[in-house]
Amino acid sequence: ARLRVAGVRTLADLGCGLGADALAAARAGIRVYGVEADPVTAAMAAANAEAAGLAEQFTVERGDATAFDVTRVDGVFVDPARRRAGTGRRIFDPNAYSPPWDFVTGLAERVPNTVVKVAPGIDHALVPAGAEAEWVSVDGDLVEAALWCGRLAEVPRRATVLRGDTPHTLTGAGDAEATVGPVRPYLYDPDPAVVRAHLVAELADALGATIADPSIAYLYADSPAATPFGRCLEVTDVLPFSLKRLRALLRERRVGRVEILKRGSALEPEKLRRDLRLAGDEPASLVLTRVAGAPTVLVCRPVPVA
Repeated sequence: ARLRVAGVRTLADLGCGLGADALAAARAGIRVYGVEADPVTAAMAAANAEAAGLAEQFTVERGDATAFDVTRVDGVFVDPARRRAGTGRRIFDPNAYSPPWDFVTGLAERVPNTVVKVAPGIDHALVPAGAEAEWVSVDGDLVEAALWCGRLAEVPRRATVLRGDTPHTLTGAGDAEATVGPVRPYLYDPDPAVVRAHLVAELADALGATIADPSIAYLYADSPAATPFGRCLEVTDVLPFSLKRLRALLRERRVGRVEILKRGSALEPEKLRRDLRLAGDEPASLVLTRVAGAPTVLVCRPVPVA
């Protein structure tokens, strides 16, 4: 939809793979020219277009993505291969991607409407100047990221959170810092798209929340509020981490089932679960974290927020 709003009518999908993204663009009415180096994959992409009834809207040619004449189109989409052909091993050097990262970032300078699909773990330092970086999660799972370049860029950073079929968007500069404060009665665990987009401070402002440690993305507030951008827990106990004290507290509360969350803790949740030797019929949520640099465990319970 954003491509259509930007006036893109013809699109090159460089390294189109099996054509899933190209088919989505074609269904939106965009004429797509796919380029794929692997002959078998190119043939499969063409077959997918035929099966979808979009063979006239999405065509595939076998070739080198870097050699495609981008003056033929008014938009480019590229999803660089980040695994080695034949082995499937992950590639960590961006210039070993296919096509290489310097070619990809150069596209943003040559074509006014450029979209780059990237791994969600992309280093923010790799985001081209002026581009919008967007992270997308589905029901709490971080699934993908994209760079919107040129005329397609609207904001520096965006987190798009899909809950069911409903998208929710949080935007910002991505360089703000949340205010540090004490642990408060309610804890928010931000959605991973918010964390990866560096928009924790923006979410904190929206919730009237603070963080308890500058490097930990848990937020704390005095009251619960409905938000699609994070999960809310009520904090019942705050303890400096001590296995003995925690075990005694849970035994006293008759806790027999625990959910364990962690940020900034080296503890292994499953090992801790075994060491707690739980016995009881009550549930609890344990949050392993740091507060002002000190290892801390928060005993919590979920808050149903309508």
